[in-house]
Amino acid sequence: MNLREKHQGLGATVGGWALIIMLGLAFIGAPLAAQTNSGQPQPLKPEPEPIKLRVGLLPIADTILLHIALKNGYFGQKGLMVQLIPFQSTLEKDSAVLAGRLDGHFCEISSAMVLRSQDHPYKVIASTSHTNPKARFFGLVSKPDSTVKTLAEARDQSLGVARQTIVDFLADIFLERAHLPANHFQRRDIRKIPLRLQTLKAGQLDFSIFPEPLLSVAEKAGGRILADDRDLNMPLAAVALRDDLAPKVAPAFRAALAQAVAYANANPAPTRDLMLEMGLIPKALAEDWSPPSYDPALVPYRLPDEKLFADYVAWLVRNGVLRRPEDPGSLRIPPTYEETVDQISPEELSQIAKQKDSSAP
Repeated sequence: MNLREKHQGLGATVGGWALIIMLGLAFIGAPLAAQTNSGQPQPLKPEPEPIKLRVGLLPIADTILLHIALKNGYFGQKGLMVQLIPFQSTLEKDSAVLAGRLDGHFCEISSAMVLRSQDHPYKVIASTSHTNPKARFFGLVSKPDSTVKTLAEARDQSLGVARQTIVDFLADIFLERAHLPANHFQRRDIRKIPLRLQTLKAGQLDFSIFPEPLLSVAEKAGGRILADDRDLNMPLAAVALRDDLAPKVAPAFRAALAQAVAYANANPAPTRDLMLEMGLIPKALAEDWSPPSYDPALVPYRLPDEKLFADYVAWLVRNGVLRRPEDPGSLRIPPTYEETVDQISPEELSQIAKQKDSSAP
């Protein structure tokens, strides 16, 4: 091989390596690509921005699933950036809803209905607690030194409630179930739960209705539980989101809460510790109280059905909060079921069923 041939061969080799290096650099500098059926590379779509949500909540044990979903990153895994905004009372939280400062909020079913009747477009999209035959969530309890053993014996005695809330609603249910009239008790409106508990323990109130774990606190102090919600079949607390967000956010939000349910059921002690850290349970229960387990078939997917919704409408009308459409007056008329409760799509229900089947032993 003469000198010219050697030079040409070397040039071809160097040129080949240069081409490879240039192609490599071009690949590194270019965005990642995907192959199409035609074999032509196409730029991959950028990751979607997470949807930001400001969700108002109260210092109530029922909100623990929201705290778990945030702390464990379940919301983030579903493409949601959730900020939990704490409020000390329902009045403060609902004022923020009315001012349009929240994308969603923890609520009672009746509260969601009243807000909706006031033209604030929020829909109930998930339950955070549901009655359970194996675990009580609400109960009617006596003061420590009471000798009353049945609801019938408590005629004309005082009952502490927060009027027009779920404890007031449950009081009517407990009385109706015992075939007693709605005016069987002398109801006292004490809206702050800690004050209501203190008043009961001091003997200045004969009876009251509390959610867990405060129901256990009252029982531990010597109270007698005369009725509880274990034989009912209804969601108790929920999350509502703005109408414009619900269609695109609700499935992801529910899926994150479902993960929180699985975690809470498998980890009762860490769940209790988080509840204590968030101020959702009193320190007196830190050692010997375990959070109730959740039925994953009910929470977060069991929403109010049309019968329960109608029961709430009748109760709100009877208590002068709303009016029937045909009646005159300044009170607002109830919203419709479709306006207030999110309808879970058949596709989501099918996906939920498949997930349950795949996780079954």
